[in-house]
Amino acid sequence: MATKILLFLLCLTPLLASARDEPIVLLINSYHPQYQWTSQQTQGIKDVLISSVSTENLHIEYMDERRFVDDLVYHAKLMNLLKHKYQKYEPDIIITTDDHAYNFMLEHGDSLFPDKPIVFSGVNILAPETLERKRNIVGIEEGMEIEGNLELILQVQPQTKRIIMLSDTTGLGLNMGQRARQIKSQWQTDPEKQHVTLDIWDQFSIDELYQKAESAESDTVFLMLAIHKDKLGTYFSYEHHLPILTRKSKVPVYGMWGTIIIGYGGLGGMMNNPYDQGRSAAQLAVKILDGVPLSNINALDTANYSPSFDYNQLKRFDIDLNHLPINSTIINRPVSLYEQHTRLINSAIAFVLFLLIVISVLTFNIKRRIAAQYKLHQFNQELESIVQQRTKDLDNRNKELQAASKILQAHAYTDELTGLPNRRAASRDVLAHIKRYNMDYQPLAIAILDIDLFKNINDTYGHQAGDEVLCAVGQTLKELLRPNDSVYRWGGEEFLVVLPDTVANFSFIVCQRLTNKISQLSVSNIDSITASIGVTNFIKGDSFETILQRADKALYTAKNSGRNQVVIG
Repeated sequence: MATKILLFLLCLTPLLASARDEPIVLLINSYHPQYQWTSQQTQGIKDVLISSVSTENLHIEYMDERRFVDDLVYHAKLMNLLKHKYQKYEPDIIITTDDHAYNFMLEHGDSLFPDKPIVFSGVNILAPETLERKRNIVGIEEGMEIEGNLELILQVQPQTKRIIMLSDTTGLGLNMGQRARQIKSQWQTDPEKQHVTLDIWDQFSIDELYQKAESAESDTVFLMLAIHKDKLGTYFSYEHHLPILTRKSKVPVYGMWGTIIIGYGGLGGMMNNPYDQGRSAAQLAVKILDGVPLSNINALDTANYSPSFDYNQLKRFDIDLNHLPINSTIINRPVSLYEQHTRLINSAIAFVLFLLIVISVLTFNIKRRIAAQYKLHQFNQELESIVQQRTKDLDNRNKELQAASKILQAHAYTDELTGLPNRRAASRDVLAHIKRYNMDYQPLAIAILDIDLFKNINDTYGHQAGDEVLCAVGQTLKELLRPNDSVYRWGGEEFLVVLPDTVANFSFIVCQRLTNKISQLSVSNIDSITASIGVTNFIKGDSFETILQRADKALYTAKNSGRNQVVIG
């Protein structure tokens, strides 16, 4: 009996060794398994690994960061759990999905799984300098397509005047909100995009968001960035809250995360595919398991974003399909009779066209000779008439062009609302001041004035009242400034003030006088009108851009320090 048991163990030993020789893959997901984004990304990984790794040797963990974001106690317990769990089942490679799992492994990977290769997927915020110190990490950057979606919105809905980007103040939402603010500052300086207002909302409760969506104006759209929690700490579920939001909203909701936007009431956007990202990451992992060195693996730079839309939402908001990009994917679009019988219908159309072409050629040949003589007779008479008419048209056109040229010259450098010189005039004049400054170094100050809480004025009293405030502030600036000073409508609720021959201390006094006078204005029964000013003086080597940056930074400080004040930059 003992001999039989010994033989059985000897036969079993190679099988056990063989089973352990198969690689173990650990997949760490940032979110929970019910989250569609995570589910599809995981499925893409599974579909690739199935031919290389047995089901039992693919270990899947979920960090559940949408519910436990920024929870340090939870992270500590999670780290202890992974350390205990995978002492026995040591992985040969780790795959992470999305930012939280990636950052978790950057911080704790060396202590949990030293020297183990890591493949990341779906990372929105990637710091290249961090990876330079980590030679065992490779993967695919998901990135973010905020600018692409903003451009797409203006193509699909060219009448849009306001785009509200939704995020939160947790990790990913905070980073995306910061990037959105950078884009907003760039748009504000682009004359072709100044007609569109960009707002970033990241401080709201879910109920407040519903209410704002219900009262949104028709020229407004929403763009979802990333929301994990509202300001009350309530978890935002794309499967539960997004359908309610889009149902209440009177305007479209766009997004860049296809799986969690399309089908839940979102209209569409430049979107990426989590399943494809999962497949790409798994393919990198297979190469590494096959013995390819990480240094020889060329990972994709970023995930692919392509335009996708929900047909039902396009119809709900009466979107012209001709405005969509040519390569757009339209989901839920009903199949037409033509799409069902394309080949048969195309054949019938081709045959009818052939018959029409034959008939047309025969008819044309018959009529051509008859028409030739008639046309020749008419040609000489028409030629003289055409020349006379063209001469008259040219004279009229020249007069129109001369009149239009005068009008354009008058308006090119003037703001229509306030009557002040506009941004173009400011750029021209300030460059002249800079040239003079570089010759004689006489003092020169630049100030940027911004009306405080101007959006609240528009929202509370209406845009007509807002326009009256702009005009009143512009008139006040003209009246208070010296004859050789200049004031310009810089854009929106901002004014640019140029103070030649003005030292820093005096420019501060002048600007204080302006804010005091503005705070005394009474327009359309508005309770309070105040302004903040950032002012700075030219120094040697300054350009228009550098002094504007200092003035703008000083203005930002004035705004953040309570408004209705002057800060010197």
